[in-house]
Amino acid sequence: MRTLLPIPSIEDAEFIFDPHGVVEELVKYVDLVAAGPSGAGVIIGNYGFGKTHVMLHLMSITRRRFSNSLAVYVNSPGQSILSIYRTFMSRVIEDGLINRVANELNQPLSELVSLMMNGGDEARYARQWLLGDPAPQGFRAKYGLPSTRVSDELAIRFMIDVINALVGQGIGPVLIMLDELEDVITIGQTRRLQYLSQLRIFVDNLPSRTLFIASSTPAGWDEVVNTYPALARRLSSFTVYLRPLSIDETGRFIGELLRFRGIKLPLSDEVVRVIHEFTEGNPGEVVKALNLILMEFGGKDSIDVGRVKELLSRHV
Repeated sequence: MRTLLPIPSIEDAEFIFDPHGVVEELVKYVDLVAAGPSGAGVIIGNYGFGKTHVMLHLMSITRRRFSNSLAVYVNSPGQSILSIYRTFMSRVIEDGLINRVANELNQPLSELVSLMMNGGDEARYARQWLLGDPAPQGFRAKYGLPSTRVSDELAIRFMIDVINALVGQGIGPVLIMLDELEDVITIGQTRRLQYLSQLRIFVDNLPSRTLFIASSTPAGWDEVVNTYPALARRLSSFTVYLRPLSIDETGRFIGELLRFRGIKLPLSDEVVRVIHEFTEGNPGEVVKALNLILMEFGGKDSIDVGRVKELLSRHV
């Protein structure tokens, strides 16, 4: 019997309960970008409202709709734009996409990609340096690399260069999703301002057929708006808000999720009402409550409302 984990996996993201049409709205932006222009936007919702789930589902839809698409999911902003860069470069290297455009890239990218394709120690050093790790001094000197490792400024330049080359070879749309943007508030003020400024530069220079989407909690988004409004304005070209579920939506969500998971639970309308009362329609909390009920009452023919209240009062 599978449990109802509140943190979505790629497999789980195939399931979506979307009573407010959020995914449909996002797919329209993907379709728009696929036709040529670039774009950027933000998904805003409290913890548990499904931001990660929506992003993973959108990535799955994009891959199905566009056979030549590139969808990259970054689970956290980290401490600098290098977090986005490393995830992006790892993806295009591992998928062999960067090899397809080696001759279309500027230096030193073109030469480093050619080295990786040739194999040997220099291929390993080239890969190290391209992924943001230090490479031996002799290797750097031989190929005129400008720094011990890729700097923030180079990371932006390289991503734009690679995306431009990929789009020129028919790859697209390119979807880059940055989850948990609110984590930038944990970075020291100077580094935070640098990071937000670098994100603005990246968004300003997005190649055609490229869509950048960030997600944030409302409080985290307010911090971005107040700290660096220039980035907030650019990401506000479209803003999608995730809302809590009504009691009716909660009941439908529970029914569809249990069917997707292949789990049977004899939940009465009264039990659903209690779940909604304790979770306030937060989908992540609903899943947690269902997991508790499943562990406590799984296999039973009926579930007592009073015992559910007692259980949830201890844990939710």
